[in-house]
Amino acid sequence: MKKHLPGVFILLIASINLQAQDTGSGLDFLNIGPSPRLLSISEAGTAVLSGPSSMFTNPSLLAFEESNSVDVSYTLWISEVGNQFAAINFKQPRSAIALGIFSSKADEFEARNNPGPSAGTFSVSYLSLAGSAAYRLGPVSAGFTAQYLREEVFQFIANGYAFNLGASARIFQERVLMGVSLNNLGKMEELDTVSTPVPSSWNAGISADIVEFVTPGENDLPILISAYAAYSKPIQEQTTSDFASSDSKDGFFSLALSGEAASLFSLQAGYRFGPTERPVSFGLGLILDPVRINYAMVPFSTGFGTVHSFGLQYNF
Repeated sequence: MKKHLPGVFILLIASINLQAQDTGSGLDFLNIGPSPRLLSISEAGTAVLSGPSSMFTNPSLLAFEESNSVDVSYTLWISEVGNQFAAINFKQPRSAIALGIFSSKADEFEARNNPGPSAGTFSVSYLSLAGSAAYRLGPVSAGFTAQYLREEVFQFIANGYAFNLGASARIFQERVLMGVSLNNLGKMEELDTVSTPVPSSWNAGISADIVEFVTPGENDLPILISAYAAYSKPIQEQTTSDFASSDSKDGFFSLALSGEAASLFSLQAGYRFGPTERPVSFGLGLILDPVRINYAMVPFSTGFGTVHSFGLQYNF
């Protein structure tokens, strides 16, 4: 029979290992972009149409989408943490309803009562089951997401909830999109003896189509260049962030560029300012209407590894 670690000791070990996800709390997977489209632009997604994944960034954006869509992705985070995401957005002329699941799991943590051989292994997992609704009135949209949260560490289980609230507006002949959101406003039950904090934040962002042109020659190739910017600041105090020493309420500012050629290929690059060890991100997309294949790469600058994310989006 496997020996079990005392509750407080095992939670301490889990928290140390889960800092490899991004920050100091396992639930900070909610601060990680669930899809490669968001990761590729350094999560500057507060005012970016990214399909169903908007339910975790700014749910009001769901009402601006042009069609129904399904989005699935898998992200191999550092320290062999796996993040899975799947969601569907049902779009109506003025409204949208979305359902999604976002999970994070790490296996093969060693359990020990004392120095020496391990007493077995255990896994740590986090889950968000989410539902969103958005309504658009002219150039303005508002939306919300309700999340059921579940946390499982060893034999300990905690449940909780969180809400995302967002608003957005399209201006200048719909070439500029602005958005604001409050994300992850919620609470968790105690996990053994301590409740894990839910990483709430407020966010503001803007996106714009800045250059559109056609290449000269016999085979005209339309090119669209877009720019994205977003600022995110924690509402409550957090611990470490991306392994970087910082004030517990320091925010992040992200800038990104995206280029799309002939509505067939896309390239993205982003830079994240703030207390982070993953400042840069890259991505590409292959658009085979109605399917879009996405990939993102996020290297950590201090040798922790490189994140790879793969996704598939289907519009219908």
